[in-house]
Amino acid sequence: MDTRVTDFVNVRARAAELRLELKSELAILPRHFEDANDSAGLAHEAEASTLRKVLDDAGLAVQQLEPPTGRLAIVVEHTAEWVLPVLFVGSMLLTQNSYAIQVALSVLGSYAADFLKGVGATQEVKLTVVVERTRAGSCRRLDYQGPASRVKELEGLIRSIQDDRSAGSDPRSV
Repeated sequence: MDTRVTDFVNVRARAAELRLELKSELAILPRHFEDANDSAGLAHEAEASTLRKVLDDAGLAVQQLEPPTGRLAIVVEHTAEWVLPVLFVGSMLLTQNSYAIQVALSVLGSYAADFLKGVGATQEVKLTVVVERTRAGSCRRLDYQGPASRVKELEGLIRSIQDDRSAGSDPRSV
């Protein structure tokens, strides 16, 4: 299991710049969110709507971040690795619903493992979780690459990022 924690743009401020209304503490961020000039440069991963539905079925309200004027383009990847959409975890989610991240990671890990069963490849996934920090209001990006079965183990690291206990912007391996 390989993880890396780095700084990320303030998601709430960036959403406002792109004229995207962030309504939820759990959201799927579009591709190029960090560096697009405007919302026309954004696109969702092919699995974004399915992931939203799976999390919704588990009782978690998830927003697929899109402009009010319409839907974003969909990007389909044809690679051996399975790349999950970027998930934003707002600071209020972890403080108001302590089980939400546990449920989300369990659902993501199970969904990814089931998806990859028929592929016959290594059951490796790439997952990025952007965590809003409680005290600083800034965001940190957690990149994970490893077995789908270990996605649920990221909960402790996500909580330490949220509580501002993750050190600096140096990469970390777990």
